[in-house]
Amino acid sequence: MPFRCNYCGGYFCAEHRLPEFHECTGIYRGRGAVNIGRATSRRSYNTYYGPPRRRSTLHNLFRFSERELRHLGISLLVIAAIPLTWFQGYIFRRPELVFGAIGIFAAAFLLHELAHKFSAQRLGYWAEFRLNTFGLLITLISFFSPFKLVAPGAVIIGGRMNKEDYGKISLAGPVTNIAQAIIYLAINLSLSGNLIKLLTIVGVTINSSLAVFNLIPFGIFDGKKILRWDWRVWLSVTITAGLLFLYSQTYWL
Repeated sequence: MPFRCNYCGGYFCAEHRLPEFHECTGIYRGRGAVNIGRATSRRSYNTYYGPPRRRSTLHNLFRFSERELRHLGISLLVIAAIPLTWFQGYIFRRPELVFGAIGIFAAAFLLHELAHKFSAQRLGYWAEFRLNTFGLLITLISFFSPFKLVAPGAVIIGGRMNKEDYGKISLAGPVTNIAQAIIYLAINLSLSGNLIKLLTIVGVTINSSLAVFNLIPFGIFDGKKILRWDWRVWLSVTITAGLLFLYSQTYWL
């Protein structure tokens, strides 16, 4: 059981690592037991430790706890080091390329996670980013391999979700990466050969690969939750991300 819950202290498999999947008793301890879910006239005897589910307003949508900001900061430091392994030969020759790639990669990761967080909060769920010790270790180990795995943490969501809400929240991350890839592609097609054009290809590559990776339809990936909600949505976004990734690879070949 490689995953330890930060709230109840228990150890769980990949399928049950999130608090909402193992009946976590510690995630909202002390706030009172209330019902979480869509409004209904039928009485439910299922309780969950958490605040009442209500849609967030613009005022409280962008709130972050100190712990969350600290975990995001650590994750970004780790993420920023990955492009250094790709462009280590250019650190002194082309530092603008290296720092540009770091910014693109950090934005791809950060906006992906924030999309999950904000979409969950918009639907009325508690959501915060948390580091995962096992995922952070895997990310650091991948520095020494040709394939980089980006999994230092994830957005933890509190509340009993139906598959539609879970699918929409999971969809927000890959769609954000696809949108970034399309923006970089549009800029690339409007420019001639220069540094910015090269960085836009880096942007398409990073964002499309992150989208494709997260759309894998099994395990703890977003793709499984999206597929369980609506296979047509999963297929359309997967094809889009795949085409963007293939286009970016034609540049590097």
